[in-house]
Amino acid sequence: MSDTERDAGTQGFPTEAREPASETLGGVPDEHRGADGGSHAGLMYSSRQVQRARELLTRLYAVRRTARFYPIDHPATADGVRSLKAVIDRYHEEGVDVELAFFEGELLLGEQLLPEDSILFDQLIRELTGIGAGSLVFRKGLTLDELSRSVLVLAADSFEVEQNGGLKRMASEAGLSHVEVGAVRVYEQPPSDTAESAEAAREAYTGALELVREIDALIRRNKVVSSGRVKGVVRSLVDNVLSNRYAMLELAGLKSYDEYTFYHSANVAILGLALGSMVSNDYRFMSSLGTGALLHDIGKMTVGLEVLNKPGALTAEEWALVRQHPVRGAEQAAAIPGLDRSAIVIILEHHMRFDGSGYPSRTPRRLQHLSSRIVAIADAYDAMTSRRSYSAARVQDEAMGLLAQSAGTAVDPTLSRMFVSMLGVYPPRSVVRLSNGHTAIVVRPGGGDITRPVVRVIADADGNMLESRDVDLSEETALTIGRSLDPATLNIDVDEFL
Repeated sequence: MSDTERDAGTQGFPTEAREPASETLGGVPDEHRGADGGSHAGLMYSSRQVQRARELLTRLYAVRRTARFYPIDHPATADGVRSLKAVIDRYHEEGVDVELAFFEGELLLGEQLLPEDSILFDQLIRELTGIGAGSLVFRKGLTLDELSRSVLVLAADSFEVEQNGGLKRMASEAGLSHVEVGAVRVYEQPPSDTAESAEAAREAYTGALELVREIDALIRRNKVVSSGRVKGVVRSLVDNVLSNRYAMLELAGLKSYDEYTFYHSANVAILGLALGSMVSNDYRFMSSLGTGALLHDIGKMTVGLEVLNKPGALTAEEWALVRQHPVRGAEQAAAIPGLDRSAIVIILEHHMRFDGSGYPSRTPRRLQHLSSRIVAIADAYDAMTSRRSYSAARVQDEAMGLLAQSAGTAVDPTLSRMFVSMLGVYPPRSVVRLSNGHTAIVVRPGGGDITRPVVRVIADADGNMLESRDVDLSEETALTIGRSLDPATLNIDVDEFL
């Protein structure tokens, strides 16, 4: 296989060699604020309520279909509305509202991802998102008459919605006070700067590194990995990402040329969890995501180091061996007693690409699961910004640009935008040249503008070291970032300044 073929890879990211960038690429209310600024009651539902969601969705799907062919007072439609309300009433009698959200083909009940129902009700999800319904809430106090009016709104097609001024206007004119139809919620958290948070984050990161080293040693000796050990480390990562996202993201830029696989696995877990937490704070979803992200490359642990670290072009046989690592990894994970089964899907799918042209191939093609798409982005970004035996590291803003270019082909376009929004164009640990010539290190994303982060100025325009000071570029509007710099060429150890 030629270097050109290896550069092209299957994820669509240009690299100097080998695979493309990611190696290529009873519920209790908990108040939170939605993406549109409105308040929502984020619910964690009981297992019984989660199971009942399938009945709710079945009846919602049926009554929408009926209402598209018959008037609302037709017996078939009226019966469908009553049937749907009977299920909704059971939630209300248990003291909870019904919150549904639809995100890129996935379905959530409250903050809980419903992977099986996402597949079963794919058509319903497509139809609702097609008319602009990213979320749907049935609140306590809902009457049969109001539910009937809401069904008429939800049964409209995209043309009707457009002709009537949009879904929001239609809902308002229908007088819906106990039914909310809106955009999917994105969860955001403020940065945490306390020394205690930073120390807890570093302990979680160190624990992840140690675990991946242990797993590598065990797999190479054909020993069994402990799922309890994995769960403990992932729990620490999830807890810290949910409470100290920015402290964890700062660590996700740590690199080690000699231990690339270990640092890469820990970084992908943190980046994936941080991106996942913007979609849902459901702890089970986050735990599964963290497990799959941390273990996404365990299939490479059975590939010889002489192949993984080969500086030149791979032969066809070597490339075929490397391409088998998602399948091998899924098989290894499946053999770990007690491991979250949904994490195995992530390991299998992380190179499948958003457009389905990656590996392993599927017939017929289908969309990667949400968690797999999240890990694919984290995997691509960290690989692109890491130095390997066959590939130089890219500066962070260049990697972000390549992610944007590959949106819709290699990676999920919506998740890609969210990833850039989360980290900024110049992610934490980027070394940048400011418009006044000064050199600075990005500390964290800014407050809204993805091109204006908080930076730590370390040197003047002549390269003389300064007493470091933090500057929030969202406030210092006279300063801008000119470009990212390679710290290696400047002999800068980023860790010394953070």
